[in-house]
Amino acid sequence: MTLLILAVAWMIGIIVADLYAIEQSLWLSGAVVGVVFVMIFARIPRPRLCALVLCCVALGGLRYEFARVETTPQSIWQFNESGNIVLQGVVVEDSRRTEEGQRLLVAAELIAINGTTYPVEGSVLVKLPPYPERRYGDRLTLHGELTTPSAAERPGLFDYQEYLSRKYIFSLMEPTAVGLVSQGHGNQLWSRLLELRDWSRHILLRELPEPEASLAVGILLGLQSSIPEDVYETFSITGTSHILVISGWNITIIALALYPIAERLQLSKGATFWVILVCIWLYTLFVGATPTVIRAAVMGSIAVFGQRLGRRSHAWTTLFAACWAMTIWDPQTLWDLGFQLSALATASLFAYGKGVDRILLRTPLRTSWLGWAREALTATIAAQILALPLILYHFGNLSIVAPLANVVMLPMVPYAMLFGAIALVVGMVYLPAGQWLATFAYLFLAWLTVGARIFAELPWAAIQVPPFPLWLLLGYYVIVVGGWLLHVSDDDLEELVDTQTSEMHRDESA
Repeated sequence: MTLLILAVAWMIGIIVADLYAIEQSLWLSGAVVGVVFVMIFARIPRPRLCALVLCCVALGGLRYEFARVETTPQSIWQFNESGNIVLQGVVVEDSRRTEEGQRLLVAAELIAINGTTYPVEGSVLVKLPPYPERRYGDRLTLHGELTTPSAAERPGLFDYQEYLSRKYIFSLMEPTAVGLVSQGHGNQLWSRLLELRDWSRHILLRELPEPEASLAVGILLGLQSSIPEDVYETFSITGTSHILVISGWNITIIALALYPIAERLQLSKGATFWVILVCIWLYTLFVGATPTVIRAAVMGSIAVFGQRLGRRSHAWTTLFAACWAMTIWDPQTLWDLGFQLSALATASLFAYGKGVDRILLRTPLRTSWLGWAREALTATIAAQILALPLILYHFGNLSIVAPLANVVMLPMVPYAMLFGAIALVVGMVYLPAGQWLATFAYLFLAWLTVGARIFAELPWAAIQVPPFPLWLLLGYYVIVVGGWLLHVSDDDLEELVDTQTSEMHRDESA
């Protein structure tokens, strides 16, 4: 419980620092005062906890201030709207490819204006034609004009400028000419992983027909850009687009698959721990290390670490520890929509999963042979209680068929992943054998694509919700979360506070 409180305090500090311009010295003073009070009340639990909260709020604000980007004469965005320039930089992320083109994140190094070259720093989002393909680690020369991302025309609309600023991107470029200077300037480990992912993508595309091939690439490799737009739209309409995103499900499957392998290899507990931990993070890098995947990887790592220590993993503590760790690394993660939806859906499952399951046990779904349907429906309904309002606020798409579509489609996902992964690995060794095995993966992938299309074609599949203000969204969360805290079962409440209570009693007795 203590970790939950301190993690929330840390994130409140980050939010306050984003809303108000507070000097670093004031945040630092608050942290020092908090530390002093922690030492004063070291043996008095509740005042000590209050002092720790003050300390975490101040440290969260201080961390945000340290991450704030300051404009200098070398900042690349200083040259936005300066006419034609020549920019040299290195591609620092894997390119995002679609049928329309490719988007690259380029770390600027040099800029030439009117024959004069200046050293620069900062990131530029570059849009290029589909070919030739540019790769991570390429050093490029780009001829064109730097532009500023467009801001929202009025409050409530999507603000592209703010969205990119959260990623520390303040300049755009659509070059008229591109030159390749050299290659291999990125991290060698990540370069090899990206090459392996690209090779894996080509194998899956040769083993399966479309759109099942692109779906397998999205589910296994985290490359949603290869999924045809009309197919992606059917998953969005039916409320099943989460199937296309790498999440904790994938991390869990990896960990569960590695444990029996480690036992067969007779590895020690220590060796098993490190093998699983390394595999989790290699896979995280392999699929792109998005905030959603990192959150799942951190939670999985904490759970594996807890098992290594012989301690039961506490779901809430694991979730908040993951969020805390990610915002320590990058405070702007807190505004990433994928991270928000992932964290809210996970918290919603923890908070409301048991209650929803108890309700469904009063229906015909209580029979054992319908357990698979009850489990899928429980996960769908419970996750949507906190995640759906945020989806409606940003996109306005309310899927009426989502509960039924998830019941029909979700149970097939593990099998699609399993047979897809087997076909991929075998195809790396001998492609014809992989193509034969891919037939089994195709059956489950086709179930998903056809199912999404059938449900999306229903006339009442989804409705568009009118835009609503932020205060209404926040009010909903206050009511729903407050209601849960008031009506949470004794067992759940005891699980939530038992650690904190035992710590306080131990300190008081000392």
